[in-house]
Amino acid sequence: MKTGNWADIKAAAIPLAVMMTAALMLMTSCRAQMPASQTACELISQNTSPLAVQAIQQDVSALALINRLSLSPAQARQLLSIATRAREASGEFDARREQAGENLEALLRKQFDMMLRDQQPPVALMEQIAQGELELQRIDEQAQQAVTPFASEARKVLSEAQVLIITGEDEARQAAEEMLMWVRELSAEDFAVEAQSNAEALAIADIGLDTDTVLGIFRNARSLTAEKYVAEMDELAGKLAPLYQSGAGGEDVMIGRMLANDRFAPVLQLRMEYLSDRTDQG
Repeated sequence: MKTGNWADIKAAAIPLAVMMTAALMLMTSCRAQMPASQTACELISQNTSPLAVQAIQQDVSALALINRLSLSPAQARQLLSIATRAREASGEFDARREQAGENLEALLRKQFDMMLRDQQPPVALMEQIAQGELELQRIDEQAQQAVTPFASEARKVLSEAQVLIITGEDEARQAAEEMLMWVRELSAEDFAVEAQSNAEALAIADIGLDTDTVLGIFRNARSLTAEKYVAEMDELAGKLAPLYQSGAGGEDVMIGRMLANDRFAPVLQLRMEYLSDRTDQG
């Protein structure tokens, strides 16, 4: 009997673009800015601290995404210009974000110290913490709004397939297709055991994909002949794919985060320089 919770594929199939998004949301990195002329080896060898490891991980994620995009030289030049300007626009919020973060950290330390001594933090302190969290959220929202126009500009440069890579939709569709194929291969007995638990694990009611809806997609996929399934697979996978996308706020938000990330433009510059040198040597 085929058993096993294949909803776990939801975690295993986190798209590369989403891994990038984890770095992209850190619009202000703890690392110092490094000149674009430095090589990747120099970036690694400068420091072996955890922060340096985190920094090179961001660079690796950025480079992996850039490589997957397969940008033409013209696209790369235009995207570099857009990303540089997007980072400058986002950077105008860095000082405010840093100050708000320091203020919130001080309040949270007060809360921790009081709890450590079995003291109940006063209501006033908890209200200050809530306000501090809201302030950080507001700053991030304002920074995101500032880079949204650059996302629209980047869309004019990127192909539809490249946008799907940035948002992770291509890999989300692949994960959805794998889930549907697994569902189709289950025996009736196995489906009765596995379908409900997998649908519950995958379901996200807020986006219109509750457990019953997911189960309906499963049953629809199983009911089709092989020929009809091939014809309708893209549509079915498209319905299920949003469950495998971790990005929030829509495509422009994710494109904006990519552009505004402080390592995207420098890594793109390094990649362009490498490809240019290789062409000259060839």
